[in-house]
Amino acid sequence: MPTLEYIAKIGWLQRWAGSYTFISCSYWGSQYHAVLQRILGVSFNHTLFIHRKGTVSFYIANEEFRSLGKYLADKSIRDYSYAQEMCLELQKNTDILEPLLNNLQLSIPSWEQYQEFYPVFERHLAYHVFVKKTIDFLPPEHLEKLLPDFTAARLYSEKIYSQSEEFFRNIMKAVALKENRDSNLLTCLTLEEFETYLQKGSLPGDGILAPRFEASALYFENDNTIVLLGEEVDQLESLLVAENGKDISQLQGICAYGGKVQGIARIVPDPHAITEFNEGDILVTGMTRPEFMPLIEKASAIVTEAGGILSHAAITAREFKKPCIVGTQIATKIFKEGDMLEVDANTGTVRRI
Repeated sequence: MPTLEYIAKIGWLQRWAGSYTFISCSYWGSQYHAVLQRILGVSFNHTLFIHRKGTVSFYIANEEFRSLGKYLADKSIRDYSYAQEMCLELQKNTDILEPLLNNLQLSIPSWEQYQEFYPVFERHLAYHVFVKKTIDFLPPEHLEKLLPDFTAARLYSEKIYSQSEEFFRNIMKAVALKENRDSNLLTCLTLEEFETYLQKGSLPGDGILAPRFEASALYFENDNTIVLLGEEVDQLESLLVAENGKDISQLQGICAYGGKVQGIARIVPDPHAITEFNEGDILVTGMTRPEFMPLIEKASAIVTEAGGILSHAAITAREFKKPCIVGTQIATKIFKEGDMLEVDANTGTVRRI
C-alpha cells in the first residue's frame, strides 16, 4: 500500500468539488481509468476523491490531466468532425440517461434494470470529460471555431450530474426505508457493495459505513482502489495543501469573466446547507452547479477552486456579467467565512483585505 507521502507527492490538480456522494466517486474512479481509455484512447492513472459528510473534492494528477487535454485537443484540431461528433455523443447519451435516472430513482431498481442503466451511465463520463477537458487546451483560433459546439454540448448535459446525485441519494433513501438503515450512511457504499445488495440483499454494517461518511478518501491508481479513513484523511489533506499553516492572503486563478469588486466571503461547500448569504457577498466554493443559482444571483463575484472556461461557474458568470475567477485550487481552505475580499477578475487575483 502506498504511503500518504507518496500519494501527496503525485502532483495533484483539483478539478471539482461540491455536494457529491462516496458511492458516486466509487463509480467515477474506475471510469476515469478504464472507460476513458476504451472510449477516448487516453485516461487518468491516478485520481483522488476526498469525502466528508456528503461533500467531495476531486483531484487529478496534473501531468496526466495536461497530457489528456493536449492529446484530445490535438486530435480535435486534426479533425474538427471528430470533436463535433463527440459533442453530439454527449448530447445523445444525455437523452438516453436522463429518463433512466428519473425513472429508476423512484424505487430500488431490479438487477435487470440496473444492468440497463450501468452501461449508459458508465460511458457518459468519457463524453463529459472530452467536452470539459479538451476545450482548455485548444489554441485561440481553433477554440473560436469549436467553442459553439462545446458550449452547446456542455449546457445540454449540465443537469446530468445533479440528477445522478439525486438518483443515488433517493435510491439510498428507498433502501434505508426497506432495511431500517440510515440513508446518509448508505450513500457511502462502494459500487461493488451496491451491486451485491441488488443481487443478494446484503449490506455492510454501520460500523463500516459511518467512518466513510465522516471522513474518507478514495485513491485510484490504475485498476487498484485504496480507501483511507479518519486521521489518515486529515493527514493527507494537510500534505496536499502545501500552504497549510502559512499566512496566505492572496490567490491566483483563471479569469472567467472580468471585473473588480470587494465583498464579504461566504464559503459554501453545500448550497442546500447555508446559514447566511446576502446581496453583494462573494461566493467562494469548490465549484458551482445549477443548484447554486439563487446564490449566484445575489453574489457580486464568484470564486471557485476548480473548473475551466466551460465550467458551470464560468458560463454562468459570463451570462450574468459577474466577475468570476475559477481554478484557485485552495480558496475554501485559505479564506474564512466573513473575510473581506477583493476579487480582481481582470488579473485573476483574489486577496484578503
